[in-house]
Amino acid sequence: MRDSAVYPIVFMVLLSAVYGAAVSSVAVATKGRVAAGETARLRSHVLAAFGLEGPTDPAAIDQVWNRSIEERSDKRGRYYVARNADGKLLGYGFPFTGPGFWGPISGVLAVDPQGTRIIGLSFTKHQETPGLGGRISERWFQEQFRGKPIDVPAEGGVPLRFVYRTPGGPREVEAITGATQTSSRLDKFLNSFLVGLKDRTVLRGGGGA
Repeated sequence: MRDSAVYPIVFMVLLSAVYGAAVSSVAVATKGRVAAGETARLRSHVLAAFGLEGPTDPAAIDQVWNRSIEERSDKRGRYYVARNADGKLLGYGFPFTGPGFWGPISGVLAVDPQGTRIIGLSFTKHQETPGLGGRISERWFQEQFRGKPIDVPAEGGVPLRFVYRTPGGPREVEAITGATQTSSRLDKFLNSFLVGLKDRTVLRGGGGA
């Protein structure tokens, strides 16, 4: 049998079957753990957008989440409602996805109860180049959005202006030098997203509970 030309083929088929079954078993065994980790990661981003950065342990994140965040949905999709320890409404968080340079950029943007200012922003997924466009995940970049107005200025234009210098105006955000394509795409879709927030049911008429 071992001298037969069929032997190597049979051996490889059996070996592939064994390894395939092993890999499948590991995938099934760890599926729940992977899903739990992904949920914890997403929740940590949502909490960060609201300025409620919690612990890194998934169980502890769940405790903060259950105490502070409520998930709701309207005709435009899901959103989050955040309250402080006293039950006071902090604001609303809205997931977003738009085109980056190498792939989609996803995140969550939190606004105050009146829908007039950004509480914070956190990017959950992107494929931008590390050290260049990937710097959108850095704290200094995301922190720039806190407190920015989301209305369109009376003189026209867009809610936010991305500039390649030190920001000087209340609507200006410093773009990432060397990542023009990422910055310009983020500028375009994020401003469009901000303009569209006025149509979210919970923000009509200046917010709700």
